[in-house]
Amino acid sequence: MANTGSPAHTVANAMREHPQMVGGPTRDVTLLMSGIKGLVAKDGAEGVYAAALPDGRAIALKIADGANRARPPLMRAALTALGIDISGVNPQAFASPIFGHGQVVAKCGC
Repeated sequence: MANTGSPAHTVANAMREHPQMVGGPTRDVTLLMSGIKGLVAKDGAEGVYAAALPDGRAIALKIADGANRARPPLMRAALTALGIDISGVNPQAFASPIFGHGQVVAKCGC
């Protein structure tokens, strides 16, 4: 993680202390940071997603087609593979409904 006192460290601490300001109250990044102590997570354009813990474990994902539907289940699998306890995370963080004509028609998940 960033050096103590650096601007990046200040931003990471703000994200941890106020995860709802990163993505809103129901977004996966907010739910992940609220459920995993010390985690900093941020999604980006075109299917980019990154997360890091203070101990140095980190995840970076890029979904080739840029769609977000695969992002939540992939993040769940990556967190689990790194041995990170996800039991405190709201399951909605890993939901990935697929819509057709405004209705949920399928779910993408692990």
